[in-house]
Amino acid sequence: MNNEYVFAHLTIIILVAAVSGILLAKLNQPIMVGYILAGIIFGPNGFSFISSKDQIQFYSELGILLLLFVIGMELNIRSFIRMWKIPTLFTIIQVCVNAALAVLFANIFDFSIYISLLAAFIVSLSSTAAIVKVLEYLGEIRTDIGHISIGILVAQDIAIVPMMLILKECGKFSGAIVVDLVVAIGLVVALIRYLGKKENIKISAKHLLPNSDLIPIVTLGLCFAASSLVVLFGLSEPYGAFLAGLFIGNTEERQSVLNSVKPIQSVLLMCFFFSIGLMFDLNFLIENWPTIFITLSVVTIWKIFFNTLTLKQFSIELAKSASIGIILAQLGEFSLVLANVAFDSNVIDEFLQKLIVSVTALSLSISPLFIALSTRTKNLSYIGDNSLSSVLKVLVSRSFSKEVRTLSKKISQQKSG
Repeated sequence: MNNEYVFAHLTIIILVAAVSGILLAKLNQPIMVGYILAGIIFGPNGFSFISSKDQIQFYSELGILLLLFVIGMELNIRSFIRMWKIPTLFTIIQVCVNAALAVLFANIFDFSIYISLLAAFIVSLSSTAAIVKVLEYLGEIRTDIGHISIGILVAQDIAIVPMMLILKECGKFSGAIVVDLVVAIGLVVALIRYLGKKENIKISAKHLLPNSDLIPIVTLGLCFAASSLVVLFGLSEPYGAFLAGLFIGNTEERQSVLNSVKPIQSVLLMCFFFSIGLMFDLNFLIENWPTIFITLSVVTIWKIFFNTLTLKQFSIELAKSASIGIILAQLGEFSLVLANVAFDSNVIDEFLQKLIVSVTALSLSISPLFIALSTRTKNLSYIGDNSLSSVLKVLVSRSFSKEVRTLSKKISQQKSG
């Protein structure tokens, strides 16, 4: 492939991603859906601009790695430590309940225990990238709903490490795996505790980096170095990127680094969601749409029900619990990582891998639905109505939802007046 072709190839991809994002933004919808559509257009079932599995996997892994790096950098550790109990306990309960159900189904229907565990892990995860954008859209980043949701996402991101190790070593469980699990979890817990107790770490960036243009280059260099380093200890590249972001995000240079990296963050997110579109198989969707849509429906309804019920046990108002439960109902980007790990470890075949990709892509693509439903329950929470009948009614009745929204606006105007 000559250089002119590569350049034209890249130009068209970026332009189509930009146009797709603009169109979705004009329609007041999340731009990530536009990026997924762009990936489908250029994927093996579209114009086949990118058809190599190696290329697709590269875009996917790069997008996830850089995404986790930025998430780690933006994480406010002190805020997480102040409210760690609810997110941590919620995540532990969620994984344990889903795993117990998975084992039960495995025994009843004679499934592989590792396939069942994979399903439990996938259902237990939500999309950090998509949900942060949903919270920004709803204006809930700095509210109780935002704080609890982001805390749970952080706890889930930490939980991905033991999940990957378990799937990677399926059928070969030994003391070495236990050691890896302890090291992986202990490392991130120790780092969070250390950074949470200290003042921001001082780095003489002015002496080390005489030119501010070097900041994003050096920052990304540290990201890739940390990702490569943790692989030597049997851990995953995204985990190393997350730790690097966590460390840099708690230095005195945090803001200057964020300001430097922010312009590239949109490109990184585009890369990630674009890669999801690349992996999406339209022919597989057409041939297996009943299985895909039934799976998506069951998973979404179960997540909303379980999330809401569990959060209610932490003395969170029902309407607010329902709002958070709906926000967290989307499947996560790490579903794709787990699917790849399971496929490489011969836990699942190509059919199940494509099923996971299809269900995850569709779950991420219906963000507008999650936004609409979460907005309805948020308005109900705002007017102080937490009855179960009202929560169910506001989700299914458009007229009742309009009444709640009108009342919510009146209360807001009275408070501001």
